[in-house]
This record gives sequence, structure tokens and C-alpha cells, in this order.
Amino acid sequence: MNSWFFRLMLEDVVDAHIDSVFFLFRNQRRATIMAKSKIDVVIDKIDKSEYATFQSMEELRKAVNVHVHTIQDSNLRPSTKRKLISLLDYLRDHSRVYFGLSFRRRSIIAEHFGVNKADTVGDWLKRLSDMGIVRIIPTKRSRDMKQTVNLVQILPPSQPTNGDKQAQEEEKIEHHEDNTFIKTNTKDHSIRKEDIYEEVYPSYIPHKFIMRVKPLFPNVKKVYELFGKVRLAYLKSTVEKPLEDLESITLTAISDSMSALKLRRIKKGYSYEALKGYLYGTAHRLFLEEKRRESVRKNPDLLMNFLNKQSRKSDIVKKLETLSTAW
Repeated sequence: MNSWFFRLMLEDVVDAHIDSVFFLFRNQRRATIMAKSKIDVVIDKIDKSEYATFQSMEELRKAVNVHVHTIQDSNLRPSTKRKLISLLDYLRDHSRVYFGLSFRRRSIIAEHFGVNKADTVGDWLKRLSDMGIVRIIPTKRSRDMKQTVNLVQILPPSQPTNGDKQAQEEEKIEHHEDNTFIKTNTKDHSIRKEDIYEEVYPSYIPHKFIMRVKPLFPNVKKVYELFGKVRLAYLKSTVEKPLEDLESITLTAISDSMSALKLRRIKKGYSYEALKGYLYGTAHRLFLEEKRRESVRKNPDLLMNFLNKQSRKSDIVKKLETLSTAW
């Protein structure tokens, strides 16, 4: 009798637990659906220019430099500060169409920074949002009304109201030209090397080459390395004409490589390292074609000999002709 009663009580407890779990799951699912339904911004139906937060690129650069002060003056770890500043620079470089507004997928940003999880980028964005530097706006598609990429707005910095804070700001010398930032506060005598060198490219790299690479990889070191791959392919091909006179081949190679990267047609993936390998192969092929043209211009008989060889009949064809009989 007691065992039967205990079994009955146990079944009631299990049933009640299952019901509570199901009820909790249903409420969470309902809350998620309601949260998504509250998204008012349909990304393919809005005028993105209305979400721009600045009137010009110069205003955006000045605001980013002020935000960098905010990050460096915070109590975060130095490694975290570097990551947030790099992310802020990335958002700035992808806010050139609508000043202050970007809408890159977190997975793409993660690949750019070499991060395995897109959620890590989400955590960085949340830190910037908590500091009042950016605003994250969820959006949805009109096709199925499902959530899609977020809009990220770089916010204008708030004006200082404390006299002491203004006095401290006067001690900071800011050079806003070409993303240059120099901070001479007694607290932190630092120079943002990424910004200082960002626009100072080697003079021997063609300007058009830089403009093709800069939208995705603005860092001068990466532009230098990519051009180095083109130069290596040129040296391997032993073309006699100077590289400066082959700018059309250089631009064709980088244009084809950047297009392949954006269209995700590179087998090694969507990454900077994959782009370098693809660029070298493309440039080497184009320079070899130029080498063949040089050889033909120097010795036209090479082309005639090649055509004659192509027109000659093979031994097998000749033997078959001798064995064949006329009808």
C-alpha cells in the first residue's frame, strides 16, 4: 500500500515538473517571438541616409578620435581597449557611404579580426553601446519578417560640462587630419600608430591599387604586403619591362582578386591570407602572358614555328592515312 502511494506521488511530481518546464519553454518562445515582432525597422524598406549620424567624413573622424579618448581613459584592460579601438576604426571605415552608419554582419567582422565566434564581436559592440559610443538598431527583412543584420550608428560625442574636464581636454593635442591622433596628456603619452600610418602609403605603390584595397584593408601594412605579392609575381615571371609600366596588369590582378574575395570564390575562404595567395597566382599568370608577348615581339619566328608545329600531322594520323583505302 505504501509503495503504491509513493509511486503515485512520484508520478504526480514528475508530471508537475514536466508541465512547469513546458510552460517555461512556451513562455520563453513566446517572449522571443514578441521581441522579434517588436522590431520596427525593415532594412530593405528604409532610407539609410536618414540613419546617418554625421554630415561629413571629417566630422565622423573627429568624433571617433574623441571616442578613442573615452576608451583609453576607461578602466578596461589594455587588451580590451585595443580591441574596442580597432573595432571602432573598422566601423568608421565602413561608414563612408552613410556617414556614421554601418551594417556589416558580425560573422564578416569576426573573419576580419580573426575571431572564431561572431558572438565575440557582439560582446565588443555591446561594450561600445554601454559606453555611449554606438547605437545598435535591430532590423528585419520584408520577405519573411525575420531578424537580419543590425544597423550600427556611431554616435556624436557628448559635450563636456565640467570645467575640470574641459581643462583636461585643453591639454590634449589632437591632430584630426587623415585619422591622426596624438595624445599628450600626462596620464598617457601615446600615439595611435594605426591612424598615423594609415594614410602614409609608400610612394611606389600605385594610387589606384591603394584605392582598390583600402575599402576592405585600410591598414598600410596589409596594402604593402598585397603589393609585395604582385611584385614577387613580377620578379618570378622575368618580364623585362619595368613594373611601373605594367600598372594595367597590377590593377587587373588586384581587381580580379578583390572581386573573387567579395563573391567568396576563393577556395581557401574569406580571409586576408586567402586573398594574398589568390592575388599572387592571378598576378603571376598575367605577367607570364606578358612575358610570352615580349618573346614574340623580340622574335616573331617563335610564333610561326609554334603555328607550324600545330599544323603538322602526328605520326598516328599519317599512318592511318597510309592504311586507309579510297572508296
